[in-house]
Amino acid sequence: MKILKVIPGIILVFLFSSCLPGIKKGTDISRNHIDYIKKLGILSDNERILLFVSQGRMKVSGNFFTDKRIAAYWIDETHKENSFIKSAFYKEIDSIAPHLIKKANHSSYLEVYKNNGQKFKVYAEAGSGETNYFFEEAIAEWKKNK
Repeated sequence: MKILKVIPGIILVFLFSSCLPGIKKGTDISRNHIDYIKKLGILSDNERILLFVSQGRMKVSGNFFTDKRIAAYWIDETHKENSFIKSAFYKEIDSIAPHLIKKANHSSYLEVYKNNGQKFKVYAEAGSGETNYFFEEAIAEWKKNK
């Protein structure tokens, strides 16, 4: 009888935890979202996303790396001046600097420095272990393909 009282709590925790932001493998991203990222111009047909993280809804925010590049986007329909789409192929990248932030309301990020002097940030808002994993894998993929 006691177990019956616990089950609704377990279900509630599962439902909320499945909605939390976190790192996703490229194979876990829906075809609709893949098509959306292709429309943004930062994913080609012969490219596959390895890891992806969003700061909310995937149509608004995405930070990911593929077998060919690293990219980030923020689409703000209300304030279009805040929107951006950034990416760099690994051969265009001079260096990548990880910034682990441990303050509330701030996200950790990779700062990507391109050979042409431009730079951009790729955010990872996840648990610290997941963030470290995302950073390590992104840097390893860059080193392997530069």
